[in-house]
Amino acid sequence: MRNPLSGRLPEATELRDRIGRIHRGLRRISGRIQGGIGPIGDRIQADLGRISSRISSRIETELPRISRRVCRAQAELGRIGRPAQGFWGSRQSLIAGLALTGVSTAGAGLWALSTGTPGRALGGTVTAAAAAAPEPIRLVQTAADSFVYPGGSPNLAWPSSGRAAVEIEGMGLMGDHGSLTSRAAIASITKTMTAYVVLKDHPLGAHDSGPTIILSRAMADQYAEAVKNDESSVAVKAGEQITERQALEAMMLASAGDMADILAMWNKGSVNAFAAEMNTQARALGMTDTDYTDPTGLAASTVSTMADQLKLAEAVQTVPALTSIVAERSAQVPVAGEVDNINVDLGTDSIDGIKTGTTAAAGSCLLFSAHVQVGGRTLTILGIVLGMPGSTGTPWTALDATKRLVESVESALGTATVAAPGTAVATLEQGGRKVAELGVDQTLSVVGWAGLRYRVAVDGDAAAATLSVTRTDGFADPVATRLDRIRPVSAHPEKPSTPATSATPTVD
Repeated sequence: MRNPLSGRLPEATELRDRIGRIHRGLRRISGRIQGGIGPIGDRIQADLGRISSRISSRIETELPRISRRVCRAQAELGRIGRPAQGFWGSRQSLIAGLALTGVSTAGAGLWALSTGTPGRALGGTVTAAAAAAPEPIRLVQTAADSFVYPGGSPNLAWPSSGRAAVEIEGMGLMGDHGSLTSRAAIASITKTMTAYVVLKDHPLGAHDSGPTIILSRAMADQYAEAVKNDESSVAVKAGEQITERQALEAMMLASAGDMADILAMWNKGSVNAFAAEMNTQARALGMTDTDYTDPTGLAASTVSTMADQLKLAEAVQTVPALTSIVAERSAQVPVAGEVDNINVDLGTDSIDGIKTGTTAAAGSCLLFSAHVQVGGRTLTILGIVLGMPGSTGTPWTALDATKRLVESVESALGTATVAAPGTAVATLEQGGRKVAELGVDQTLSVVGWAGLRYRVAVDGDAAAATLSVTRTDGFADPVATRLDRIRPVSAHPEKPSTPATSATPTVD
């Protein structure tokens, strides 16, 4: 009778040949890896070499013993011929089983190393260990991506005539009454650009005096010319020595037209050359609808728009010497003595600048600034009033209208809650399932006014997430805070959390 096991046991030489082929295959695989991924391939090749050598050494050691067991098993099978009824479970069957187990285990181990089965081969299939690795945790925003400050729109006290506009620096236009882009005469508001150009060419520290200007006969003659034209002026004389700061104070506080011409002549040699420079600087600031034909604003041909003048007001805030000058109530100059600031709104409702203006063509005007504290932040209010009744002297109608307007702006400003503690604004998800909810540990509020829009964004990752709120149309820095886990999510949550910004916001 034919031995049922004799055709299934490999000879020792055949097993040795297979081991050799596997060994060479491992070397080829490591060579390909080295060529494909550089230094990492070098490390993997070295590891493979060590593994291959250990396997070969172990097989070489075990092979004679396995071969002897195989031979004994074959001899035993040959001696007994057809297995007797009691063969299975006998000592002989145990020897044969052990031999087969040793050979098959060695072969399976080498096959797994050479092909990567059942996990990731070195060529790129997923290993069993990698397949068992958990999926990464994802950060998902659940709060709405926008927020609108509640209340509809701000209720501002616009003047009964003329036009006006107001903005919060860095946050955008708060409102306007009349056309922002219609050109009109701007009277002595023009002197704001005159001071800006002088300080750009001859910078001063916030409280520096600057160089001394010695008035020539041509410069001194500007006083007589201003008196003749019924223009605001300060007394000067030829040979007078006045500092740059004193000249700027005389021009900006007393609105002296003669001092505007004197500064123009000192800076550029002539009034016309200086007016050209004023227009160059206006274009650099984006004031595309403004034409300066003189440094005083007396000429009706010097025109601008409310939108352009707000851009100039923003530029003024970047020049500390100019903001300090326009906030002064009075100053001392060499010949005229003490000069008072025509802007009598200073100190009222935080108003601290910028320039008055009055002519028959422009009416009563004021370009203004104010600084207020809201929600722990300092906000800069910038605005303009044009075309109010009044053509000479102090522009009372514009000054009164500005006070009422700034009061209403301050009342309209406040803070609103975007996210409150305990309310989820984001979740951590893994494998399509929520594992935790994230929120703020302190109330996150924004400064603004009714109708203002903000962007809301959750950024970062599972380890460090933040919630940031940014003014949509402005350029102010975002308000941001770190997120923390507020609660884990059960395997079967009863009800999803409500995003913080989907509810009616709280106004503080």
